[in-house]
Amino acid sequence: MQPIEKISIKRVEEGKYSLDLRGFTCPYPEIFARRALDVVAPGNTLVITIDNAPSCETIPAAAEELRHRVIEVKKIGETDWNIVIQKQ
Repeated sequence: MQPIEKISIKRVEEGKYSLDLRGFTCPYPEIFARRALDVVAPGNTLVITIDNAPSCETIPAAAEELRHRVIEVKKIGETDWNIVIQKQ
């Protein structure tokens, strides 16, 4: 598991950011995703990578509760998923 101080939002390209939350279990992925969405500017996209299956439901639900657009939840490996959210 990553140390908590190593978690940071990375700029992938103009308007697109990534957040790697592999190694964390609930409720931490949702908490960190909410914090990241507070930082990202409206209109930008955040790609969150996780390896905790329940977060595939809790993160999109939290994003929708905050009125952001969930673009995609996609399995990218045996145990990994990407959740793509556009901040509104």
